[in-house]
Amino acid sequence: MNAEESCPAGAAFPSGLEQPEGSFRFSGDALLLADFSVSLALPENAFFADLGTGCGVVAFAALRKRPLWRGVGLEVQPELAAAAARNAERLGLSERFRALEGNVVSSVSLRAARNAFSGEKGGTASQSLPLFDAVLCNPPWRREGAGRVPPSPLRRTALFGTERTFSDFFSAADAVLKSGGCLAAVSGAERTAELLAALPSRLHPERLRFVFTRPDAPATFVLLMARKNGRSSLCVDRMDCLA
Repeated sequence: MNAEESCPAGAAFPSGLEQPEGSFRFSGDALLLADFSVSLALPENAFFADLGTGCGVVAFAALRKRPLWRGVGLEVQPELAAAAARNAERLGLSERFRALEGNVVSSVSLRAARNAFSGEKGGTASQSLPLFDAVLCNPPWRREGAGRVPPSPLRRTALFGTERTFSDFFSAADAVLKSGGCLAAVSGAERTAELLAALPSRLHPERLRFVFTRPDAPATFVLLMARKNGRSSLCVDRMDCLA
């Protein structure tokens, strides 16, 4: 039995994760993204980044299913980054996960993410740092002005993006992925056109999965996989998660 399986927090996963007071509580889209990510054709010992990791739930769900993967979580809110680090410790995943406070639009933050397991400090050319096999992200995809605005600034930051949110996250993915690496993202299905339009030219969409949670209703979520320098045709499928 490994550390993740033997600890009480691991047995209860994902319930029991620390989520700071007033922060966004993760929901089903995070677990859908994790399941989607582990279904991708990635190396057995894949190195991935979880951009906007929050409390770390997406990364932890993936790491628990792929025991040789390593992940770095980048989170702009310091309270959540600290919670992700503590959650990794409780789950016995701290040897395979690093939580960093940083912004996806910052080259310094992206460099730190690439450097998280290398132990290198300053003065090293960026090209010598490892690139990621995959980037996972559940960006704030609710439109500003759509729905009730929560009073907590932590929740507002996690829930509501701007017109640049998708392009900021995807440009960051493009910068840190190796050639042939995969971006996996989730969003509300109504944002599909904007999701695809925000992809940089080197990230080629190869899979779209629409997730239906209610009968006789449009899709609720969309999952996207895009490959850096990919050329395959786009495959579209569906998943039913009906209550």
